[in-house]
Amino acid sequence: MKLEENFEEIEQTKKGNSMMLTAVLTVSICIALVIGLVLFMNWETIFPDNKPVQTVTDQESGPDMDDLISGNKLVSGDLDIWEDYMEEEKEEDSQVWYEEKPSEDDPSEGGTKTLIEYANGTSEWVEVSPYLPLNDYDNAGFAMLDGRIAYYEDGAKLSYTGVDVSKYQGYVDFNAVKRDGIDYVMLRLGQRGYSTGQLVLDDYFSDNMKRATDAGLPVGVTFFSQAVNVEEAEEEAEFVLEHLEGQTVRFPVVFDMQHIENDSARIDILTKEEKTQIAKAFLSKIEAAGYIGMIHADKPWMFDDINYSAVSNYGIWLEQIKDLPDYPYRFQMWKYTNVGAVDGIEGSVSLSISFVDYTIK
Repeated sequence: MKLEENFEEIEQTKKGNSMMLTAVLTVSICIALVIGLVLFMNWETIFPDNKPVQTVTDQESGPDMDDLISGNKLVSGDLDIWEDYMEEEKEEDSQVWYEEKPSEDDPSEGGTKTLIEYANGTSEWVEVSPYLPLNDYDNAGFAMLDGRIAYYEDGAKLSYTGVDVSKYQGYVDFNAVKRDGIDYVMLRLGQRGYSTGQLVLDDYFSDNMKRATDAGLPVGVTFFSQAVNVEEAEEEAEFVLEHLEGQTVRFPVVFDMQHIENDSARIDILTKEEKTQIAKAFLSKIEAAGYIGMIHADKPWMFDDINYSAVSNYGIWLEQIKDLPDYPYRFQMWKYTNVGAVDGIEGSVSLSISFVDYTIK
């Protein structure tokens, strides 16, 4: 019957389709297994961020180079190590460049400027001339010993300790002063009144001069000037020379002109050039008499109130109450404190060091 023949054909067709489906499924499974195996073997290469972190101990050896080389199919473009390395190189280069160049925050501009600090709390940076005699002291040579500063070079002490004395110290035991290690004394001889203009001898000068000399202490003297012209400056010099007659003065004779804090003074009207001419007139007369002339002043005065280039042939006694002096030009003496303590002197006293032994002619 045709019905049976058609049924057999249908059954054969079904069997053929079933076998084909089984073959397709088998091939698909095989392909999936191959893909899975490939993914497993190259997982770290394809997904480097998912590589598990390994803890390396001191006892573990490094990776085998053959293992690294075999199976590693990465090229330089697949890695970011080179970019990281280049960034590190750039950072190192920038650091070296920054260190070698002068700091943009250095207001001294490599030592070509110096800071002036004023009594009213203001300050400014001013130019330092390379053509004037410069300060060549080595800051590493300064040392504080028992509350006093000294200066050394190659282990040798090259400074001498001095003290300022006037009527304000009262009676001074100069023998005790010398035993306490003081090398010289600067005595105030006198002054001109900053309002009256009167010349006045220090009340204790004559007594201090005799007893300091008797104690074997070399002496220098100071005069506080308020001269307003060259004629008054020469008058002050003559006053000093008159009271030094017959005295032994081995340290400098010092011209001292200062502003008066919280009050007006005769010299307030003077220009910088006028003050310079007054200082020169006083000192030239002093040196003509055979003494060593010197200017006592602080750093602001030496920059703003006097022309240093015009008086650089005279000695400078710098007053700068600091641990280290930063005055850029040459100076021979330095007053570093107003609150020193010395045996034989009641209360605090100013201490200085001299870089020159003026007792040696």
